[in-house]
Amino acid sequence: MRRIFFIMLMLSAVFKPGLIFAQDNINNINLKPESLQDMSLSECLNIALENHPSIRKSKSAKESAAVQLEQIKINNRMTMNVTGNLNYNGDFDDAGDGYHSEGLNLNASKLIYDTGKNKLQQKIKYQSLLGANETEFNTKITVATNARRAYYDLVLKNLNRDVEQEKLNNLEQHLITAKGLYDVGKNAFIEITKAQSDVASARVSLLKSENDILISREALRVAMGLDINDPFKINLSTGLFLPAPVPEIDELIKIALNDRPDYKKLLHDVEGGKLSITEAARTSSPTLNGSIGSGISKREGDSSTNNYNFGLSLNIPVVDAGAKKSAVNLAKSELNQINADVDALRQNIIYSVRSASLSLKNAVDRVRSSELSVKYAQENLELARGRYEVGVGDALELSDAVSNLAEARYTYYQALYDSQSALSDLYEALGHLPEEI
Repeated sequence: MRRIFFIMLMLSAVFKPGLIFAQDNINNINLKPESLQDMSLSECLNIALENHPSIRKSKSAKESAAVQLEQIKINNRMTMNVTGNLNYNGDFDDAGDGYHSEGLNLNASKLIYDTGKNKLQQKIKYQSLLGANETEFNTKITVATNARRAYYDLVLKNLNRDVEQEKLNNLEQHLITAKGLYDVGKNAFIEITKAQSDVASARVSLLKSENDILISREALRVAMGLDINDPFKINLSTGLFLPAPVPEIDELIKIALNDRPDYKKLLHDVEGGKLSITEAARTSSPTLNGSIGSGISKREGDSSTNNYNFGLSLNIPVVDAGAKKSAVNLAKSELNQINADVDALRQNIIYSVRSASLSLKNAVDRVRSSELSVKYAQENLELARGRYEVGVGDALELSDAVSNLAEARYTYYQALYDSQSALSDLYEALGHLPEEI
């Protein structure tokens, strides 16, 4: 007996679920350093789906729903119990007059008939399990979409930093030119001080843009579900570009209503609510249970005795004090709330799809317009620089040209980012994972 107990103890230590789950978490979170080097967008998204805490939470919720369904099934299965007893009867003052007895009993019981309530409960829990599956997928969409936005935000911040660097380079070149013109007597000293002021301001802006990159990197780290101690070096191999054309809005709405996991989850809740009304209507229904047992007992000095038993237990509620009516009304009320949630989500889906589609179209139009602005601003800067160098332009004209070029690039990159952000919104509104996965 001790050997068997020792073996069971060892097995429980080796196969303890908590230890296995903890090890899985360690394998997921403590990534190798080289796995976080020079990551592309698709790699970032896949890491987010592997490591984000909300993914693990939704997975646990799905497992919990599966366990609850199994528990309902267990209630409809046969149960069996073995009991043993060892008794001593006697007087403490005269232990010699006492006697002992022992016995062993085996009993089995099963629910035979309950007007189908257990089967209904199984169907209700099964709808909950299907809903948990949809919730898990919806969580994946949210995590991946947030990581995609964070990635492109980091791309944008790096491009903005490049704009600031280009602006600083142009102003420093202007300062050199201003000093040269002053040395030959073609400019006043105020031209130099103005150029120096512009260079100082540009350096401050560059420092701010570099800090924005650090903040954006941390936002991407959080979106990917990475720990602060995980090595994190990223090569922005995926740049900003215009998305491919998408179908018309009406077609997108049909796709969303068919694919959105949160919408499908509510539809499962509706089915579960309908079944709950039927199950509530059988609250006061009769139930029939059966039991069978066998036992052996022996009293000291007597021969052993065998006994058998078989029984049926029928329970017919006569007065339920309104329990059935109350249960039905509650189930109907909960179903009405779910139906209201379905209608509200349907309206939200239509709005989200329309909003994302219109925002995407607008961003694409702004990209095409801002491309021309960048071209003209670049040409204007070259003209202003040439005019200044030959002495027919002034410092203010050149400074404005540098600022206008930087602003045009900002607008162009922002429009590109907005197009990708709108595409992320559209993926989420349709209930789809990003295409990069």
